[in-house]
Amino acid sequence: MTATTNPKPARAAKRDLFAELSEGMAALTEQREGKRTLRAHAVVYKPAPKVTPRDLVRMREKLNLSRALFAVYLRTNVRTLENWEQGRAKPNAQAALLINLVKQYPDTVQRLATI
Repeated sequence: MTATTNPKPARAAKRDLFAELSEGMAALTEQREGKRTLRAHAVVYKPAPKVTPRDLVRMREKLNLSRALFAVYLRTNVRTLENWEQGRAKPNAQAALLINLVKQYPDTVQRLATI
């Protein structure tokens, strides 16, 4: 009888965080000395969009969706959506952005349904 061994799955190579940080610091030093050009990106902070309870209810009704189905599409709890609609709670920044996306582009609901 021969014994077979199951090879262990290959592990991803461990990251050397110290080396990555050292490389980044060296690049930053070179950039400050004018020896290297690093990519820079201008970032403009935009506050979370406002979502009123009235707007939320109107949008859901305009889309002809039940509260339960709309909550499923937004990946949130029905009670949470109910609290938003009744003004007892406010959507966080990510939820408010998604809600405004649906408001501006109603086909987003169908796209969310496919994900």
